[in-house]
Amino acid sequence: MDIEVALKLAIELIVTQTGRPLNDLAIAILRGALQGKTFCEIAELYCCDESHAKRVSSNLCKYLSTALGVEIGKKNLRSALEQHLRFEGHTFEPISVQDQVAKSFALPEKIAPVRNWVGRTQELQTLKSQILNPNTRAITITAVCLVGLAGIGKTTLASKLVRELQVNNAPFVAAAWESLRSITGKPPRFDSIIDSLLFSLSCGSISATDIILDDYFQKTARLVQQLKNQPCLIVLDNVETVLTAKLAHKAGYFACEYAEYAWLFQQLAEIEHQSKVIFTSRETLAQLPRGQTHTLQLGGLNLEDAIALLQSFALTTTPEEFATLAQRYEGHPKALELVTAVIHEDFQGEVGRFLQDRKWLLIRDLESLIDEVINRLSQEEYACLGQVSVYQTSEYPLTSSAIASQMPDVSKRHLKENIILALKRRQLLDYDSQGDFYQMHPLVQEKASYLLDIESYRTAHRKAITTSFS
Repeated sequence: MDIEVALKLAIELIVTQTGRPLNDLAIAILRGALQGKTFCEIAELYCCDESHAKRVSSNLCKYLSTALGVEIGKKNLRSALEQHLRFEGHTFEPISVQDQVAKSFALPEKIAPVRNWVGRTQELQTLKSQILNPNTRAITITAVCLVGLAGIGKTTLASKLVRELQVNNAPFVAAAWESLRSITGKPPRFDSIIDSLLFSLSCGSISATDIILDDYFQKTARLVQQLKNQPCLIVLDNVETVLTAKLAHKAGYFACEYAEYAWLFQQLAEIEHQSKVIFTSRETLAQLPRGQTHTLQLGGLNLEDAIALLQSFALTTTPEEFATLAQRYEGHPKALELVTAVIHEDFQGEVGRFLQDRKWLLIRDLESLIDEVINRLSQEEYACLGQVSVYQTSEYPLTSSAIASQMPDVSKRHLKENIILALKRRQLLDYDSQGDFYQMHPLVQEKASYLLDIESYRTAHRKAITTSFS
C-alpha cells in the first residue's frame, strides 16, 4: 500500500473526527509512523521533543481508533488503514503533503466568539487588504491595531477577521489568540502569555523544558524567530491593560511595570518577519512604529447596520423608533445589546415605551463599562472631561479655545500636548479636522457630565456660552 494513500486516508479520518486541519507536526508524525520510524527518529527529523511526539501520536491514534472501530497504535496503523481500504473500497490518488493539509490554519483555541454579527464590511475589507496585500505599501505592515471605545466591537471584529481569513485560505500555518484582560483588571503574567504563544505557534516543537531557563529577551527572540520561519497570525486582545493609567503625559505609553510586554510588542512590530499581529485596545498604542503598524479607529455601526442588529432582538417597534434608538447610541453595538435587554425586561419589548421613559442613556451596566475607562484618567484629564461635557456641537462647538476657557490655570502647551492628547488616545475625545472641533460619544458625554456637581456644571455652562459668543 502506498504510504501517501495511507497518509491521506488517515488525515481524512482524523479531520472528520475533529473538524480541524492537522498541523505540519501531526502530519509528520503520521508519515513517520507509516514509514516505520521510531519516535526518536521522528523527533530528530522534525526538531521536536520525543515525549511530545509520543503524546501527539497517542491522540492521533485515539481519533483513528474511534473512526475505524479498532484499537490503533503505531505498530498496527498501516495494516489497519490497508484493511479499511479493502473493505470500504476507497481509492485515493497519491498527493503531496501540501495538498494533504487542509488549506487553512486551525482556529485558535482561545478565540473570542462572534455573536449577532452585522455590517463592518468596509472595515473587514480594509483589514484583509492590510494583512494579505502588505506589499502595496513602501513599508511592509507587520501589525494592525484595532482601537476604539469600550464595547465598540474591536474583539468581535478581530474574531470575525480571523475566521474569514481561515475560510478564505489565508497563507498562515498557525494562529494564536491571547487576551491580556483578567478579572483583576491587570494583564496576565508575561511568561504565561508568551509561553502559550510559543507552544501554539511552534506546533509543539517548543516545550516547557526548552524555555525553562529563558528570560523574556530570549523568549521574545524565540517567538520572533518562529514568526520568521513560517507565516503565523497572532491576536493580542485588550492590550490597554499594559498601558499607563493615571498619567496624562504617559497616555498610550507602556507602563513601567510591564517592560516585558513593551519589549515583546515593539519586537513584533519592528522586526521584519512573514507573520501578522493584530492588537485590540481601548487606547492608542503610541510607542509602536507607525510605518510598520496600521491603526484602525473603530466607530459605531452605521444606521442601517445598527437597525439590522436591533431587528435581531425581537423587539416591538416601528422603523422610526428603531432609527431613533440606533441614533441615540450612535450605533454602539454593546450599548444596543444591553439596552435591548432592559427593553425586554422592563418594557415588554416595546421600544417606544423605553424611549419615552428613559431620557438618559447610561443604564447601570453601560455606566459600569464607561467607568472602566474613566477610572484610568489622571485628575487633570478627569477635570477637563467633566467641564467640556457641557458643550453640544449643535449649539456651540468644542474647539481648542473652548477647552482652554474651561482650564484657565493650565498652560496652552500642557493642555494640548498632554491633557487633550491623552483624552484622544483614550478614545474619549475625537477631533473633527474638517470642522476644527472636538466631540465626544454620547455615552462618554453623559458620564462626563455626572463628574460635575451642580454648581460646577453651571459654571462650565456659563463659560461655554461666553466663549461661543465672544
